[in-house]
Amino acid sequence: MNRSMCSGRVAAGPRALPTRARSAHRAAAQRTTVRVCLSLRSVGVIAELFGVLPPEGAPVLQKLVKAVKEDMEEAQQERQEAQQERQEAQQERQQAQQERQQAEQRKDEAVAVMIREKDEKMVLADKFRQQEKMLARAMYSAGVRDGRSCLEFLETLNGIVRRQRVKGWTKVLEQRPDLIDCLAKAAPSWGVDVNDSKAAEKLAGKIAGMFNVLSNRIHTFVPEVGLVVYAGVPDSPTGEALVCLAEAFGVPCERHQSVSL
Repeated sequence: MNRSMCSGRVAAGPRALPTRARSAHRAAAQRTTVRVCLSLRSVGVIAELFGVLPPEGAPVLQKLVKAVKEDMEEAQQERQEAQQERQEAQQERQQAQQERQQAEQRKDEAVAVMIREKDEKMVLADKFRQQEKMLARAMYSAGVRDGRSCLEFLETLNGIVRRQRVKGWTKVLEQRPDLIDCLAKAAPSWGVDVNDSKAAEKLAGKIAGMFNVLSNRIHTFVPEVGLVVYAGVPDSPTGEALVCLAEAFGVPCERHQSVSL
């Protein structure tokens, strides 16, 4: 009699495989599947298998071949998609690099333009200073020594006759609304409104009156510098109006602090 039955214990079922054994079985099954898939990748092998297998095995093989073929096509498609993604990523990197290079090039060009413009401005400014010096020397040679003689020079320049100063300056101012605006703002105490239809005539009378307060020793004219106007001499409206007239006709002019005469 079986010892297990005599002892009253129930016989145990088949003993379960240890964990290590189960892992080994799974690995062996996976290796077998891989070998089968690798062997079935060859169309020639598949055709040969069709020829040697019995008819009843053909449907199974067909299913297996179909599954392997689908897996291979899917893998091929995935490889193509991955390759396409890599190509697109490379194109994006190349485009980004090209954009960075273009940005750097534009930046360099902008800096070059700024430097060139700065150099050109410096050259123009230097030429302008040289022209001012030449003009100042020419005016000094023509007898300009102070504010009064400078004003007389401007009258000669504009063809204004001494006995018709108001009429002459009125004609000049009517053609120079910018000068009317400058004089009205420089000498607000003159009380001339720029919108007044007779603003030019009123300002012309004020300019003619400047000769009554500008003596031969007020405001000096220096060669290579130009007219030096002292603030508030003999009064603020006269000095500021003289600056407006000088600048309007391109006469070199500098403002200085008031000095005792």
